[in-house]
Amino acid sequence: MKTMSTMLKANDLAVTAQRAAVMEFLHGNTDHPSVDTIYKRVKKRFPYISRATVYNTVKTLTRAGLLQEVLVQQDKTRVDSNVSRHHHFKCLRCGRIEDVPYDILTAKHVGEHAKSYHVEEVRVVMEGRCKQCR
Repeated sequence: MKTMSTMLKANDLAVTAQRAAVMEFLHGNTDHPSVDTIYKRVKKRFPYISRATVYNTVKTLTRAGLLQEVLVQQDKTRVDSNVSRHHHFKCLRCGRIEDVPYDILTAKHVGEHAKSYHVEEVRVVMEGRCKQCR
């Protein structure tokens, strides 16, 4: 497994304590946290970190392809450290977001039915109730 500093260097990003702390928090995190949640958690370890620093770090890591933004509701972005192609399921009761395999609905599937479009990417957010809330 690559270390956080190796991943940053491989993407031509400077290794900073703040970037490493954000990446460490997100590594293996499947909760799809908001930037505000990331800030609150990282601030416990780095009390001097600012919300702007966390926001800018998330934007930088997203541009570098190390994170992806998940837009599950208007004006609220969540972050996903899983950058492979996949969809999302959002529980309407508890707000939990889960990853859903990409192969259930791919650009190829959509392209077969959308004949006048050249579909390159499909991102779906399904909504309903999760197993715990049913």
